[in-house]
Amino acid sequence: MPDSNTEESVIALSNKAEYENAIHLSQHVSQAKTISEMVLDAFHTSKESDQIRELRAAIRQAHDRFDDDTAYELMGQLKQLKDAEAADLAALEDLSKKFPISRILSSYKDDPDFQELVYGLALKVLNQTHQAISNPSGGKSKARPKKEMEVFAISKDGISVTLPMRPRSKANVDREAFEFLGFSFVGEGDEAELESEMFLDKDGNEQQATRKNIVTAIQQQTAFEGYSAQQQL
Repeated sequence: MPDSNTEESVIALSNKAEYENAIHLSQHVSQAKTISEMVLDAFHTSKESDQIRELRAAIRQAHDRFDDDTAYELMGQLKQLKDAEAADLAALEDLSKKFPISRILSSYKDDPDFQELVYGLALKVLNQTHQAISNPSGGKSKARPKKEMEVFAISKDGISVTLPMRPRSKANVDREAFEFLGFSFVGEGDEAELESEMFLDKDGNEQQATRKNIVTAIQQQTAFEGYSAQQQL
C-alpha cells in the first residue's frame, strides 16, 4: 500500500519545482507574482524563536562591551532554550510522522493565532487581487526573454566570492559566500542550515539574512562593515 505521506511529499516537491520555474516567466504579470510571493512569505518564517534571536543579540552586545560575565550567563540561557526547542522540534517531527499535514492543520482551525495568520493572509490576497484587477498593467505585451539571475561579487581585504540572487534557495547552496560574510552553519551537506537566520544592522536592528537584504545592507553600508558588493555583468 503506498505511503500517503510519501505521495504528498512528491506532489509538494513537484509543485515547488513548477512554481520556481513559473515565477520567472514573463507570461505572469507582476501583480500575480506579488500575490504568490506573499502567500509563501506567510509560511516561510524563521525557524528560530524570538527569544533565541533576542538572546543572540544580547550576547553580541555583551561581547561588544567586553562584558564576559554577562555574555557567559546569557550563553547558558541560550543553551537551555535551544535544548528545550530542540525537544519541541523532535516532538513535532514525531507528530508529523503519525498524522498527515492536512489533519494537523485542521486541528488548528479554531486556534486564535492560526486564524489570525490565515485570515490575515486571505485579507492581503483579497486586497492585492482587487488592486490588480482594478489597475491592470495594460494590454498583452510581447513575451520577453527570461531574466538572467543577478550575481554579485562580495569583496573584502582583496578576497572576493560570488553570491547569486537565487530565489528561495537555502543558504547552504552558497555556503562559501555566507561563511565569508561571517555566518556559521550547523550540519553538513544538503542538511546544513544557518546557525542564525538574522543579522544586525549598524542601528542594532535584526534583519532577515536573505541574499537581497545582505547585498542591500552592504551597498547602503548599514551592515557588514568593510565588505563591498558589485553586480557582475
